[in-house]
Amino acid sequence: MSKLGPISHFRFPVSCDSLVLQGLRCEWGAGVLNLVSSLSHFLILTGHWKFNMAPHGKELSEDLKKRIVALHKDGLGYKKIAKTLKLSCSTVAKTIQRFNWTGSTQNRPRHGRPKKLSARAQRHIQRLSLGNRRMSAASIAAEVEGVGGQPVSAQTIRRTLHQIGLHGCRPRRKPLLKMMHKKARKQFAEDKQTKDMDYWNHVLWSDETKINLFGSDGVKRVWRQPGEEYKDKCVLPTVKHGGGSVMVWGCMSAAGTGELQFIEGTMNANMYCDILKQSMIPSLRRLGRRAVFQHDNDPKHTSKTTTALLKKLRVKVMDWPSMSPDLNPIEHLWGILKRKLEECKVSNIHQLRDVVMEEWKRTPVATCEALVNSMPKRVKAVLENDGGHTKY
Repeated sequence: MSKLGPISHFRFPVSCDSLVLQGLRCEWGAGVLNLVSSLSHFLILTGHWKFNMAPHGKELSEDLKKRIVALHKDGLGYKKIAKTLKLSCSTVAKTIQRFNWTGSTQNRPRHGRPKKLSARAQRHIQRLSLGNRRMSAASIAAEVEGVGGQPVSAQTIRRTLHQIGLHGCRPRRKPLLKMMHKKARKQFAEDKQTKDMDYWNHVLWSDETKINLFGSDGVKRVWRQPGEEYKDKCVLPTVKHGGGSVMVWGCMSAAGTGELQFIEGTMNANMYCDILKQSMIPSLRRLGRRAVFQHDNDPKHTSKTTTALLKKLRVKVMDWPSMSPDLNPIEHLWGILKRKLEECKVSNIHQLRDVVMEEWKRTPVATCEALVNSMPKRVKAVLENDGGHTKY
């Protein structure tokens, strides 16, 4: 009689080495060994029996597994399949046997390391991040540790937030919109949503902007490798007092760019009226009798002097909601102009003026037309966001 007792004597999962060491091969008869062989094969396929073996090679792809099963169903044996696909017989046999037991060629879900955070802790992290969008991962980790008493790293917090779709991003810079601004923007969009492109093509858009001698005030990025932080091509040159800049007033329409006027010193209402008479009126007349003039609600634009001049010249002025640069297509034209200027090498203000004027006149009509054609989408975006910010 066997000294090992019944098979239930072993606790699963067990390893093949443990059975051999316990004298199974020596003590049991051939019939019992056949039974154990079949049972062990079943335990291997179902995952209850684990092998103490060296790491195996690259895992077979799903397509290759399906080809093995398909060839076996066609009547080919293990050796022929192995020779055809240039695999070992044992690999082919294990693939087919696993398919016979499980009915699929896919691997069972593997169990990784248990998550450090419970589902409750993950919900707490989500509430903290959504409640304060600017809260850092380190601050959230400290908060979670203070509540649950479990130490959590900032990287664990980041991974948890990534899993629920939250990522750390640079916030968009947008004007501060109060409730009255949102109502005005929504009212503007409701009034203009039925306007066709013929209306927008007769609008003269205007605005002022500052152009720096050494690049823009925005955030810049460069591609670099470790150790290249201070190479000339990877740094952003700066000079004392900014190196100088110019202020310009410009206008545009779907027909192309209009006049461009440089502003000397601080602009007041009287200077703005001179710009309107010298630069705006000639550009507006090119659009015909149905032309509409647009400018924002800057105090110089809404002053009594400016209002009286526009009324005297019989200029149709578009009612404009405050804090709405995203509705003015010339804002994007300024961005295009400044990116072109970054490619030009200028060393003083006089050269900057010449290059600005040259690039302004070279702006393609198609660029202006495309910007104006986006007005129906801009209006729709304002309505969809209930007067709030848009992507423009």
